[in-house]
Parts: sequence; C-alpha cells; structure tokens
Amino acid sequence: MSELNERENVLRLYRGEMPEWVPISQKAFAMCMPMAILGGPGGGPGGPRVPGTITYNILGTPHIVTSDPNIAPMPIPGEPHVPDITHWRDYLKFPFPDPNELDWSRDVEVAKNVDRENRAVVAMVGGASFAGAPFNAMVDILGHEGASIAMLDEDEQEYWHELLGFLTDWEVAVVNNLIRIYQPDIVCTCDDLANAHGPFMSLPTYREMLLPYQARVVKAITDAGCYAEIHCCGKADAFIDDWFEIGLTAWNPAQVFNDIEEIKARYGRSFVINGGYDSQGKINIAGAAEADVRASIRLSFQKYAPGGSYIFSTSGMALAHELGEEHMGWISDEAEKCSSQYYL
Repeated sequence: MSELNERENVLRLYRGEMPEWVPISQKAFAMCMPMAILGGPGGGPGGPRVPGTITYNILGTPHIVTSDPNIAPMPIPGEPHVPDITHWRDYLKFPFPDPNELDWSRDVEVAKNVDRENRAVVAMVGGASFAGAPFNAMVDILGHEGASIAMLDEDEQEYWHELLGFLTDWEVAVVNNLIRIYQPDIVCTCDDLANAHGPFMSLPTYREMLLPYQARVVKAITDAGCYAEIHCCGKADAFIDDWFEIGLTAWNPAQVFNDIEEIKARYGRSFVINGGYDSQGKINIAGAAEADVRASIRLSFQKYAPGGSYIFSTSGMALAHELGEEHMGWISDEAEKCSSQYYL
C-alpha cells in the first residue's frame, strides 16, 4: 500500500517522475479561481446568470447570458467592445482597474480553506478572468473576426501589439497577486487557440502575434516557483513545441483528436497530458450505454497511461447535469478501477 497521498503522487508528474498510480484530476487537485476578477458590473461572467441579460467583465466588455445559464456568458455577437483597434483607448474605460488595488478579500478567505495537505493547489487564470489568456482576451474585446484581421492586417498589427502588450502587463499583475494569495503548486492559464479541426491561426502568425505574450505570463508563473500548465481546447498539438520551449509543463484537456501518443513518445516524462478522455464521443451523450462509457475510459488508460506523464480528466466534456448522476458514476467508478491498475 502506497504511503503517498493524492498531492504527492500527482506532483511527481510535474517533476518528471513516475507516479505510483494514474492521478484523477478531480481527486488530485484543489482548484482556485481569482474571485476578485470574476465579478463585474451586472454580475460579471462569474456572477448570477439570467438568460438574455447583459453582464460585464472587469474590463467592461459586455456579455450576454445564453439560454443555458450553465454556459459562461458570451460576447454579444456582432457588437465588439472595440470595433476599431486603431482607437482602442477610446473604447476601453479608463482609469483601468489596477490588479494591485482590487478587493482580493474573498480570495484571501478561500485560500485559508484550500486543502493543500492532500491535494495539489491549482490556480486557474484565463477564461472568464481574462488574466493569462492573450488570444481569448483579444477575441473578447475585438470579436473573432476583428482579432483575426488585426493579427494579419499590417495597418493594424502595430495596434495589436500595443493593446495586447497593455493587457499582458495587467494579466501578469493579476497572476502575481493570485500566486501571492493562493501559494499554488501549479498555475493553469486558459487560452483556447483551436477548434476540433486545427488552430485558429498559422504557426508563423501565432509565434509573431501571440507567443511572446504567452511567454511573459508563463515566465511570471515559473519565476514564482510554480509549474505552468495551459488549458487549450481543440486540436492544438501543433503548438506543443512552442509551449514546451516557453516553460509550460502540462496541457489540458488534450482531447483525443490530438496525437497524444506521439507527444508522449517525443517528450516522455517532460510534458504532462492532463485529459485524454473522448469528450466529443458518443459516450459523452446522455443515454449512452454503460458498457460503452466504461470501455471508452479503459481505452484512454490503455493508450496514455503507459510510461507515466498522464492524468485522467474529464475536462472538456459536456456538463455533468446533462449526463445524469448515474452516467457520471460510471465514469468515476471505471476511472478509479483503471487508476489503481498502474503502476505499482
């Protein structure tokens, strides 16, 4: 019987070591979010969600609550916060909120109760908080079309770098405060750069227009002594070499349409795969047969557990309320059974 707890076992992976069993992310991690950032005027992306209502994030960008309040509010289609990047200072509200002067009191209280003895502490930044998510922040402000044009149009690229440099300064300050308060083991940045078919931009464009800003955020994380992880949905395996080079240690949800086995073969225990569950498959649909659900989970372990550097996670799947308690129970039970078969 192992003398390790969940925290000690999962942190072995981030150090490039073999764990004694395959960690299950929902058991191994204590997740923390920047409460000071999530609530903006009207509730913000982290506040109450009433379908059809407008909320604002801390940057002042309007969002609409969709018909499913379990889904994060979305930027209003066709109405970008900054319709003309060449005049971005005219649209963003100044004075801009100073991360060092935000009310972090809720975070301080949450941090007091984090189970850091038994679980590895993960601070999540990006997504609704916009800290650590250079591309998603620009899409949120400019709209997807506007952001894509600004990365490619030579007349707008100067302003892209100006705005994203300004936002990255702000994001690094948020990350520094989050680390100061939560003292995490891992900081996970969230920046979705792809869909199920591939990246939203070419590698040369990514390396010129986004990577330097991601690298600044990652450096702030690693300089503080934390491991840096990225959450990026979609077929994003084309970015792995760049992520590794700037200091990222792990990737979630690493969906199965990526070449996960090739990544593991190339990087071995130097890069952690956190996910590898067929979140887009039939077994992630309400009404799927129990045998199919369990077989899919076993397949994930069989393909990705050998050699270590693998954490099983259902991140990226449909919301649990859509699948039902029984369905989720099959997933948890089968994952537990598979986890214990490796490695001792």
